[in-house]
Amino acid sequence: MGNDAKVLKFFQRKLVQLVGVICVLVLAQFLWSTYRDAPLPIFANLVDSRNSGLSGKKELDPTDNRGQPIDGLSARQLAAFNEGKTLFKKKFTVKEGLGPLFNGQSCFECHGQPSDAVGGEGRDNSSTSIVNFARRIPTSPKAKLPMCEVVEMMGKRDVDFFLEKGGPSLQRRSITTENPDLLPFDVQVEADMIPPNADIISPRHSPPLFGDGLIDNIPDADIIANALKQNIENPALAGRPISAVDRYTEAPRVGRFGWKNQNVNLFNFTTGAMNIELGLTTYLSATENSSQSFGIFPKEVYQILPPGPNDKGEILVKLNYFQALLAPPKRGVITDEVKRGEKDFNTLNCAFCHQPSMTTAPNGYVVDPDSPLPELKYLKLDGLSNQKIYPYSDFLVHQMGRDLADGIPQEGARGGEWRTTPLWGLRFKKFLLHDGRTRVVHDAIMSHGGQAEQSKQAYAKLPKQEQEDLLAFLNSL
Repeated sequence: MGNDAKVLKFFQRKLVQLVGVICVLVLAQFLWSTYRDAPLPIFANLVDSRNSGLSGKKELDPTDNRGQPIDGLSARQLAAFNEGKTLFKKKFTVKEGLGPLFNGQSCFECHGQPSDAVGGEGRDNSSTSIVNFARRIPTSPKAKLPMCEVVEMMGKRDVDFFLEKGGPSLQRRSITTENPDLLPFDVQVEADMIPPNADIISPRHSPPLFGDGLIDNIPDADIIANALKQNIENPALAGRPISAVDRYTEAPRVGRFGWKNQNVNLFNFTTGAMNIELGLTTYLSATENSSQSFGIFPKEVYQILPPGPNDKGEILVKLNYFQALLAPPKRGVITDEVKRGEKDFNTLNCAFCHQPSMTTAPNGYVVDPDSPLPELKYLKLDGLSNQKIYPYSDFLVHQMGRDLADGIPQEGARGGEWRTTPLWGLRFKKFLLHDGRTRVVHDAIMSHGGQAEQSKQAYAKLPKQEQEDLLAFLNSL
C-alpha cells in the first residue's frame, strides 16, 4: 500500500472517530435538556433493595394519592388549598424577605421529594435539609465523660447551642453568596459555619407532611392518656409526652411535630420553618437569623430587606392551610404476606410505640387561610373531625439508644430521645431515620436500640420468611 493510501486511511479513521464524538455530544445534550428538570434522576428506580423486601423497580401505583387534598372540600376550600400549594412551590426573593441567611428559596426544596408533600414532583438528590450543632458545656458533669457514654442523656443544661453565632440550626446560604452584586463590596453577610469547637453535629431529614392536619387535631388529652396507659402496661417501654409553648397563644401544649416533638401544632412548625429555612420573618418569628450576633447585621443589609416582618400573616396562614389539608397516604395492596407480617408486627410489640390508630377531635379545625395575624380565625372542617386515622405512632418520645442519639436536646426531649415516627407512607420514603442514613427498612430496624432493643433482637431472630413478611407489611403502609 502506497503512502498516499495510508494517509487517506488514517484520515478516514480520524473522521469516523470525530463523527462518533459529535454523536455522543449531541446525545448528551439531548439527555441533559430532557432530564435536567426531571423530578428524579434517570436511574432513580434502581434503588438499593438489599434486605428491604422491596423490588428495585416500582410500578405505577393507583393508590398513590400524595399531594392530594382530603375529601369533601368545597370549591372555595379547594381553591385556598391550591393557593397554598402555589406558595409552597414559590421561590422567594430578597425583595420578598428571603434571607439574609437561609437554606432554600422555597418549601419545595426541602419537602419536594417523592415521599413528602407534593409527592413525585421533587428531586431525589439530598437526604438532609438541616444540620444542628452544639457543644457540651465544659462545666457540665457530662463534659468529663466520653461522648459515647452521655450523648443519649444530654439535657439543655449540658449543652451550649451557640446562640451568639446563629446556632443551633445551620443556615448554609446567604444573600451575599447568592447575590454577590446586591450589597456594597465592603459589606458581607456570612453564611453559617459550624464552629470548630462544636462536638455535637446532627443532620436532619425533612419529614413528610401528608396527613398533618389530622395529626394536628389529635386531642392533647389522648396523647397524655396513652402515655399513662403505657406506664401501667410496660413502664420500661413507656414513652413521654413533650410539653412545649404555642408561639401564638403562649400556652403550653403537647408537642407532636418535629423529630423530637418540639412543635405543638402545624402552625408553629410552619412558622419555624419559614424563619429558619427561608429566612422569612413573621409576626411570631420577627428576628432575623444571624451568624454574627443575635440577628444584628450591617445597616446596608437592612436597607435592602423589606421593613418589619416579611410576612404579615398572608403567606403563613395559606401555607398552613395547604399542609393541614394534605390527605393521609392510602394503604398499598394487602396480600397474604402483608397480613402475616402485621401479625409479626404485633407479636414483636412494635405496635406498642407505633400505635396503629388514633381518632381526631370531634371539632377538628384549621386556621382560616384568609385571616390575618394577629387576629387568627379558625374553621371547623368535617374532614378533620372525628376521623379514625392510621399513622402508626403514639406521638410520644422514646429513648432509642446510642446508635441513633444525636446529643441535641429540644424542649423536654433529651439527646437520645425521638418522636415515634409515623409509619404511614413508609412505602414512599426514600430516606429513613432522622438523618436519612439508610434507604433500607431492614437496616432502619436494626438501628433501633434503647427501649426498642428487645423488639429489634426478636426481629433479628425471626426466620427469613417471617422477616420478609414483616417487611412486606411495613412496605404496604
